[in-house]
Parts: sequence; C-alpha cells; structure tokens
Amino acid sequence: MANEINIYTPRYLAEVVRQAPPVHTFFRDKFFTNVKTFSTERVDIDLVKGDRRMAAFVHPRIGGKALKSEGYQTESYKPPLINPYDITTADQLMTRLPGEDIYSGMTPAQRAAQKLVEEYNRLNDATTRREEWMAVQAIVTGEIPVVGEGVNETIDFGFSNKVELTDDSRWGQANAAILDNLEDWTDQVLISGFANVDMAIMGKDALKAFLADENVYKMLDNRRINIGEINPRDLPNGVKYYGHLNRPSLDIYGYGEVYYDDWTDPENPETKPLIPTNAVILTPSNPQYMLAYGACTYIEDASQQWVTAQTARLLRSFVEHHPDRRMVELQSHPLPIPDKVDSWLVATVL
Repeated sequence: MANEINIYTPRYLAEVVRQAPPVHTFFRDKFFTNVKTFSTERVDIDLVKGDRRMAAFVHPRIGGKALKSEGYQTESYKPPLINPYDITTADQLMTRLPGEDIYSGMTPAQRAAQKLVEEYNRLNDATTRREEWMAVQAIVTGEIPVVGEGVNETIDFGFSNKVELTDDSRWGQANAAILDNLEDWTDQVLISGFANVDMAIMGKDALKAFLADENVYKMLDNRRINIGEINPRDLPNGVKYYGHLNRPSLDIYGYGEVYYDDWTDPENPETKPLIPTNAVILTPSNPQYMLAYGACTYIEDASQQWVTAQTARLLRSFVEHHPDRRMVELQSHPLPIPDKVDSWLVATVL
C-alpha cells in the first residue's frame, strides 16, 4: 500500500526523536588544555628534563663547583589528517526535513541551509570523538596508532611508567595489596616523573575490585579516623566521582565512555571502552598537556591556488556535477601531546 496522506484529516507532528549519543571529552578537556594551532604540518617541541642533583659543598679558598647542564631534546610530530565529509543531492532537498511541517513552504535553498548546519555538527561530533580517543590512547598506552585507508603508523611518546600485576598480587586475589600498590605508584611517579598525582581513573572491572576489597572497605568505613570516604556522584562530560583516599591522597574516578571500532568490520563495528576495564591511571589533575593542531591546506575555488589555514577546524563546501551534488567536508590535524612524559602511571591490575 502506498504511503499516502489524507489532506482532509487533521495531522499533528508531535516531536522529532533524535537518537544520538552525547560527545564526552573528559580526557581531552581535562588534561590537554594547552591548545595551540600551527602554520606548519609538523610540530616541534624542545623537552628539558631536570634532575635532583644538589649543589656541592666547597672550601672558601677552592671556589665554586660547576653544575653540569642536562641540555634538551627536540621531538618532532606530524599531526594526522582527519577529513570526514558528507554529500547532499538535489532529491534530498525536495522532500521535507525531519521536524518540518508538511505545508511549511520551505524552499530547497532554505532546506539546504538548515541541512548544512546539521551536516557540520555531525562531522564535528565525529572529529571530536576521534580527538578524545587519541587523548585516551596517548595516556593509556603512551602511543597513538594512526590506522586507516592508506595510512598505518604509530606516534610514540616514549612513555615507560607502566605496571602490570601478576598472579595472586592482582586485585581481587589472595595477596592483593591495593592500598600499598597505590601508595607505591604515587611515589614512583614522583621519583621518575617529578609529578604529584592526585587522581585515580579506574576501568570498570578495576573499580569493582577496588570497592570490593576488604582492606579498602575497612579504611573507607572507619568512623573515628578520616582516612577516606566513598561519595559517588555524576560529573559533567561522562565522568563519575566515587570518593577520596587520604593515604595516598587520591580522588577516585570512573569513566565509562565507549567507542565504535569499525576498522576490522565497518558493517558491524565493535563497541569498546575507551579505558581498558582492567586498568588504573594515576595522574595529576592539571598537567596542561598540549593539544596541537597542524595546518590545514586546500585549493581555493575562486583562485585555484593552494591555501594554508592555521586553525583547529576547516569547513569547506563545494559543488560537483554529473550528477549535481554538494560536498561538505571538515578537515583537521589534531594531535594530543603529553609533553611531560612519565608524569603519570598506568597499571594493569586484573
């Protein structure tokens, strides 16, 4: 039966139901706050890492003793290209848009303007999700795999503060020592990364093992000494706060954001957690890592010349013929750079 509308029957469009997951960017916005755009395709950073040497005692008649300089190391990174696009054809503009009244009187040109905004938002959301995935990868693994059509490389930041518990020392096992682990790991970051960590971000299973541990429970349930507390509450950007430990001094968080891994099977993408379920991340709460954006280069339609734009997002719209269609594309070259390497720690606890 044809999809027909009886024009003599009153009709009312109640609402437009849009099912789209929110875009959570906790890692990007919390840790990579030093945002910079560059006019080049590569980003160079000079890394200066100090040490804990003390000044020497000397006899007044001998004079001073030279303190050797450690120098610096230059790291060069090339931000990868992210370039999603969408296509609008004439037939899409001849029918009403979602939420448009049947007799609205909107012209195809008006629909095209509204659709352009919706397309940009969709492309921007997808790019933002990729940036968050890159930020998490940089922290959890110390690497960002850049894998796609025609590209297969890994950006390695040289991160080495990784711990993996084995056998019955794993959380939830007989000889687990969760509080001792956390205290030792905070000391490890202080020694090797010169940073005081005050956040513990736990994967789903690691958090369950933490909250179920008898020693942790006794510490958090002690009414006479304020050793810690559990006070769960939801925070903006998809993160959940669970409580605070006073020894070591850590705020406990969970982050349940997931992503679609569609590289292996684009038709049936696998849903995966951004943070591995068995991982614990100890990090400073305000490290101010860099979020760098490389230059966006394109051919300008009017002059037919190459143009370079120093921007985080470049939105372009152009027309192709046979058949007529309008292309809307977004170009971005983002790269989260944790430029204070080893100032955090990642532990595999299960």
